Amino acid sequence: MYRFTTLILLLFITAHADAQVKKKIRKGRRNKSESQFALSKDDFLAEWEVGHEVLNPQLSTMVYPNAVLHFGLSDRTEINSEISLVTAKDKSVTPTKYSTGIEPVAFGINYLLLKDTDKRPSIMLSAQLAIPFLATHNYSADHFAPVLQVNIQQAIKQQATAGLSAGMFWDGFSTSPTYTYNAQASYTFLKKWQFTGECFGFVSQEPPQNNLDASIDYVISDYVQFGFTAGMGISAAAHKNYLAVNGTWGFNGAKKKRRITAPG
Repeated sequence: MYRFTTLILLLFITAHADAQVKKKIRKGRRNKSESQFALSKDDFLAEWEVGHEVLNPQLSTMVYPNAVLHFGLSDRTEINSEISLVTAKDKSVTPTKYSTGIEPVAFGINYLLLKDTDKRPSIMLSAQLAIPFLATHNYSADHFAPVLQVNIQQAIKQQATAGLSAGMFWDGFSTSPTYTYNAQASYTFLKKWQFTGECFGFVSQEPPQNNLDASIDYVISDYVQFGFTAGMGISAAAHKNYLAVNGTWGFNGAKKKRRITAPG
C-alpha cells in the first residue's frame, strides 16, 4: 500500500497534463473515501447505484438505490444530498431475518480549493452530515454523523487521471471517528469507455478494512454515464465482496433556461 501511494504521489509531481481533468462524477462503493470534482455553476447531476455487498458469510446488504443529488452553486462550490434504501439479510438466525429501511439522509458541500493545471493537481474539500432522525426507525442513528474529506486529483496526458483522498467520518453510533483513504487511477479508451481501479480502506479502533474495486463505465456525455463496479476485501476484517450497477444523469440549468427562452 505504501509503495502504491508513493507511486501516485510521484505521478502528481512528474506528470504534465495536456488538459484539465474532465468533470466525470463516479459513484463507487457506499461510505468510502471518494475523489470527486465540484460541478460547474448551475450544473445539476443525479447519481444512482444499485448494489449487493457481502459483509461476511452470515450478513449481506442490498442497496436499491443509493442516490445522490448535486447542484453547482458556482464553479467552485457544490451542495448535495444523499439517500439510501437498503435491505440487510442476516442468516445467523432461523428463519433468516430481513430488515428494510432508509438510512439517515445526508446533506453536504464540496469546495474546490485549487483548480488543476498542467503542472499541479486540483484540491477539493468535502463535508457531509447525516441527520439521525431523517431515517426509518430501524435504521436511525444515535448521533449526527459528519464526514470530512480532502480530495486531490491530476490529469495524466489526455486519457488518464490519478487521485488520492483522505478523511474521517462518524457512523452515528460511536463517538470515535473512522479514518479513510482512497487511491485511484482511471484510463479512458475508445473515446467513450473508462476503466478505474481503486484501493481504499477504513482505519479505526477495530482491525483495518482494506479493499480493491474495479469499474468499467460507458460515458455518453459529461452528465450521463452508465457503469458496473466489482470489489473485494483484501484484509481479514474487510467486507467480502461487492457488485453494483450505477450511473449519472444531469444537465446545466443555465444552458437549459437559455434554450427555452431563446426567441424563434
